[in-house]
Amino acid sequence: MTKDITLTYLKSATKFLDKNKSILTEEQVDALVIKFIKKKIYNIDLNIDYKQMSGSISNVYRIRKGNIRIIVTLQDNEIIIEAIINDIGFRGDIYKG
Repeated sequence: MTKDITLTYLKSATKFLDKNKSILTEEQVDALVIKFIKKKIYNIDLNIDYKQMSGSISNVYRIRKGNIRIIVTLQDNEIIIEAIINDIGFRGDIYKG
């Protein structure tokens, strides 16, 4: 059974993409998140660097693309997979409150 995939960008992620179009585009982020979903949910062997965050945010993952981090919340139910792109930023700034 195939599930629909919905990608939702929060304001902070959209703001980063608007400021840094020459570094990373929305299409590239979409491709990375879909690649992550294929590897995480469907166990397809793809080369993508992701890590599950620890602590109380265990359904949150970070995807690494060079020195840029994409923070994604993954919600998987029977019909749809929703990936919420919470934030995108440079390595030194993304984890700061």
